[in-house]
Amino acid sequence: MPAPARAADLGASGLGAADDLLAKAPTVEDSSGWYLRGDVGYVFNETPDWSALNFNSTDPALGDAWLLGVGAGFRVTDWLRVDATADYRTEADYTTAGLSADYSVATFMANAYIDLGTWNGFTPYVGAGIGAGFASFDDIDFGGSRLGSTDGWGLAWGLMAGVAVSLGPNWMLDVGYRYLALDGVDLGGAMPDFDQSAHEIRIGARYLID
Repeated sequence: MPAPARAADLGASGLGAADDLLAKAPTVEDSSGWYLRGDVGYVFNETPDWSALNFNSTDPALGDAWLLGVGAGFRVTDWLRVDATADYRTEADYTTAGLSADYSVATFMANAYIDLGTWNGFTPYVGAGIGAGFASFDDIDFGGSRLGSTDGWGLAWGLMAGVAVSLGPNWMLDVGYRYLALDGVDLGGAMPDFDQSAHEIRIGARYLID
């Protein structure tokens, strides 16, 4: 019965072709799990919320800003990664109750992310972070009098969501959103504490270290 023999030959030939394709396929080395990142973005600032002053009832205004960020991280599992980041938010115009100043923020955060699977090179994720924020008011002017500057530290925390796109064996494009809150910023002296939050649209790159 020749038919089974031909079928066996075809099966063996098909398996051989598949083996040849696998042998010729490029191999991608697994990364070490470590990565570096850099980010730029645009910040939609919300006005500061003062704990004691009556500034909140005087229609305060705070302009938007740009941000720059760097960081380093580690992939713990296929779905969990962590990183540490430092970001600088450029100066924005702040006015309230006859006072004006240039407002800027630097944050230092520890973050954790859950990657929600990969489809055709696209990996959506969610995350959260906590750390410290350093807020500065520079060139303070009150009724035409220059009052110098003041600054202080507070708690910083954020919630993130976005998608990463594979650009090659070692590079990923990251497009995301972060809600960032500063709580209890202490300016020292007679100034009260304040809170301030912002919405950030971010784009960045990750370099995966072999």
